[in-house]
Amino acid sequence: MIGSSKSRRARWIAGTALFVFQAAVGAQVALAQAADAVDEKPSEDIIVTGSRLVTNGDSSPTPLTVASVDQMLTAQPAGVIEGLNSLPGLLGSINTTSNVNTGGFNTLNLRGIGTIRGLVLVDGHRVGSTQNGGAVDVDVIPQILLKRVEVVTGGASAAYGSDAVSGVVNFITDTKFTGLKLDARAGISDYGDDRKIGLGAGWGADFNEGRGHVIASFEYVDNAGFKRADRPFLNNYGSMVGSVAGSTASPGSAANPWGVVYGGTLNSVTFGGLINNGPLINLQFTPTGTLTTFNAGTPTGTGAVNAGGDGAYFKGSTAGAAQSLYRAMARVDYDITDDIHFHTSGILTKYKQNYSQQNPQFSKILIAYSNPFLASVQQPYQATIAAQPAGNTFQLSKMELGLPIFSYNAFETYYNVDAGLDGTIGGFKWQADYYRTESRFTRRNNAGVNLNRFYASINAVNSGGNIVCNAALTNPTFSNCAPYNIFNASDPRNAAAIAYFVQPNINTQHYVTNDFNADINGELFNLPAGPVKMALVGEWRRTSLDIQSNASPTDPIDCNGIQYNCVNSVNAARWLGRGDGVPMATRSVSVTELATEVEVPLLKDVPLIKSLTLNGAARYTNYSTSGVVWTWKGGVVWNVSDDLTLRGTRSRDIRAPTLDDLYAPTTISLTSYSDILTGGSNPNMPQQSQGNPNLKPEKADTLTFGAVFKPRFIPGFSFAVDYYKIKINQAIVGIAAFQPATWQACLDAGQVGPVCDLYVRPFAFGTPQYATSANFPTLIKSQSLNVASLSTHGIDFELNYANRIGDRPFSLRALVTYQPTLKYDNGPLGVVDVGGAADGVGGLPPIAKWKVVADAKFDPIDSLHISVRERWRAALRQNGTASIQFAIPNIPAVGYTDLNIGYDIKPGISAYLNIQNLFNTKPPFFASTGGATQMNYLGGFAQGDDIEGRYFTVGVRAKF
Repeated sequence: MIGSSKSRRARWIAGTALFVFQAAVGAQVALAQAADAVDEKPSEDIIVTGSRLVTNGDSSPTPLTVASVDQMLTAQPAGVIEGLNSLPGLLGSINTTSNVNTGGFNTLNLRGIGTIRGLVLVDGHRVGSTQNGGAVDVDVIPQILLKRVEVVTGGASAAYGSDAVSGVVNFITDTKFTGLKLDARAGISDYGDDRKIGLGAGWGADFNEGRGHVIASFEYVDNAGFKRADRPFLNNYGSMVGSVAGSTASPGSAANPWGVVYGGTLNSVTFGGLINNGPLINLQFTPTGTLTTFNAGTPTGTGAVNAGGDGAYFKGSTAGAAQSLYRAMARVDYDITDDIHFHTSGILTKYKQNYSQQNPQFSKILIAYSNPFLASVQQPYQATIAAQPAGNTFQLSKMELGLPIFSYNAFETYYNVDAGLDGTIGGFKWQADYYRTESRFTRRNNAGVNLNRFYASINAVNSGGNIVCNAALTNPTFSNCAPYNIFNASDPRNAAAIAYFVQPNINTQHYVTNDFNADINGELFNLPAGPVKMALVGEWRRTSLDIQSNASPTDPIDCNGIQYNCVNSVNAARWLGRGDGVPMATRSVSVTELATEVEVPLLKDVPLIKSLTLNGAARYTNYSTSGVVWTWKGGVVWNVSDDLTLRGTRSRDIRAPTLDDLYAPTTISLTSYSDILTGGSNPNMPQQSQGNPNLKPEKADTLTFGAVFKPRFIPGFSFAVDYYKIKINQAIVGIAAFQPATWQACLDAGQVGPVCDLYVRPFAFGTPQYATSANFPTLIKSQSLNVASLSTHGIDFELNYANRIGDRPFSLRALVTYQPTLKYDNGPLGVVDVGGAADGVGGLPPIAKWKVVADAKFDPIDSLHISVRERWRAALRQNGTASIQFAIPNIPAVGYTDLNIGYDIKPGISAYLNIQNLFNTKPPFFASTGGATQMNYLGGFAQGDDIEGRYFTVGVRAKF
């Protein structure tokens, strides 16, 4: 079978390559005349993202990485966003393979300090919130007509506004593009899956004798995705367990540290159903309803997981989300007069993603011995069942293969419209602009289980010789209830029951942003060292959010007539599986901002100072929800000589709470939870979370300083080094009780205080029952507060070298980030440092101390281009505490090599073969610190590691 799979894969690659090359030749023939008409536009001043005044990245006081779109697509042809995610400063970002538990979205995370602490711009304009708590899914941004992406790796709130704490990512469109650009690619993994297809076209032309210019583009992307079971290194069901088999010590303690077990299974849950108590304890149902002995497997050092045996394990979950995406954009510029110019543009993006998590799991649900579906159980068990007193029950735990797997669709429609004027007056440049962004994001769980109906369906009784739901006999609400044979997945009567209690959960978030902004900048007067420049900026914007849902957890639960499992309680989760949410009427926040920036040249052409320039900015911001805040920045650029530039900044930046932070309605969801105090666990633990309208903006202080070295005695060489330090105060943190570190913080606080209140237990601290198994929580909570602080520091290095080997061009580029610490002081939760850690906490991803991306390019002949990229991260440690110890404390370092071979077929047409992860390097396996059973869709690899494996892409690009 393996050979057959490889043969099919080889034929697919060869066929796709032939198709792409034929398309390229056809396009060249049809458009040969267009190539002769290319009119190159003269170069224009570039206002870099780090400032609204400086026109050269080298003179920016704030560290700035400029990423050419052509270079990124050479290294990663899947798209610009995928290329960005490879940069060391963005290795904490979420993408389609890093965390499909929340959907395969692309959200950028500078420095690893949070996807909503960096500002995303398109051509200098803020991209409105799209989903996921106010984050920006950058997949909505059209790519084919982008010419570069600028990444500011320092605070920029004074220049660009709220959220620019970790920096700014600005996607810059080639608004003056003329001609036609085509792109076609297709790829497949070494495992024969995750097929990807991408097509794009971009066009631009002048009109009305050059007074106007128009550009337009369309892109289509289709990615098939893949499952965890399709990767041997993720399909071994590794689990985090106590590493000392048979140990009586607490799992995670020094005497019984957490370790990894391969082939781990849950020893209290089976696919057919395991009886957990009573006279039939440790017997299991096969999927066809036969009772048989349960093989528990080999015990490990924890009570939840064994090695091998008949226990259930998580399967079917997605490793890479499937996605189909359409992007279109158009822009028109027109010179109304020689000094006034008009522009308008529009973006429309639509996509759909598909991903799955796991089969529904039920823990210790109560089943009556009188349940009529038990009549098919074989002897001698029938006698035991018949001997039980009326009303007696047993506990059944199963991972339900008879029900549809939790499968999700995520839909998003995003549009942006923009119109504005710009021009010059008296030597000053000005612009005024209005834009509107709107996003409608819908997540649909196609297999949500309505627990109210499910409990009614499994409470089956005999009535008049028929098997019916007990609740249907007395409660009209359940008149159409269909009984469910939970013991036999193949029972044909189950189809009606599944149709009754399996319902789609649909939740839609609707974001709208309206923004009016204007600025003017220019030279005020001249000093001996040069002109003093100044910019004034004004902006008003309003962002609104409303939420619609058909599956609110606050819907009343009716237990009348349901004899077992159902509880009339505000803490009772109505739905099993994600997708529930409380509908919310429109909530809005309005922001008014005024800002100024000044650049003052102090000295020029004196000993040791070729030039010395100061840069300063200040911004007044008034939020309708939290009032006035000020941000500011001061910077200096010291050109010592043509060879050496020194630079530094000090800034105060902010991140305002999102509408989701402020107003997210109360929800009850189910999560897997292991309780350190009692030793108990519940895979379906109710967790309550909600927004906090009293939140204030986060305040950040950022310091950067560095140097750019371009020695004339080494032609083509440059080296930049920049130190950064970020400290965020009154940081907004969601304190979640399910995190083991949260309970550790409760212990550190003496088991009393706000963090301990996140656990709702039957017995209070100090009572005799406090540490017993009877004190397992009935509810755990998650709450956002301005109680945290966050600090990190590190050094960025950038090396560039371009020269020739013989007479052939050769270049090197290396980006290196050293980030030794990312410290999260959660206030009542205590301090956690995820710098160099394998697991993140509080929404922070794991951050390797050293991250390197290095590119080498060589053209052996004019038409052949070879490039190699190396992606590497340092080893990661497990974050241990007094009660959470690890048998294997370090996760090894890992590197991935990518190869691209490009060939120029004709002038303007090139084809390429790209191989990501050339040596098919596997990510080091480890299990999360999130609990005792993290062998499911959350564990297995460090976020940012390559789980796709070796990947082949063939494609063609044409530009006429």
